[in-house]
Amino acid sequence: MSNLTPEEAVIIVNAYGETLESLAVLSPPRWESPEAYQRDVMNSPDPVSLFRRTYDVSLLPYSKNGIREALHVLLAHADVAPEMKERLRLGLIALEDFVEGAPE
Repeated sequence: MSNLTPEEAVIIVNAYGETLESLAVLSPPRWESPEAYQRDVMNSPDPVSLFRRTYDVSLLPYSKNGIREALHVLLAHADVAPEMKERLRLGLIALEDFVEGAPE
């Protein structure tokens, strides 16, 4: 059971969303052309690894556990629209990209 209110969870999740947006803007494209992208994906033994990025946990606006808790509060809330719940689930997955000691 969480001690967070839905209102507090929204504040935390919005700050986390802003962090994800700012990191997406700062991350340059990895491939210079569609052909280079296709070549790398086709030749990689683990294509999924090409899309993983890691960030230092210090970039998060709240603790990783606090963000996780806020996401769970909103996922459990009956008034959250299904399309928003899908975005919250994706945010939960993206949270795993934040690790101790990752390059900033």
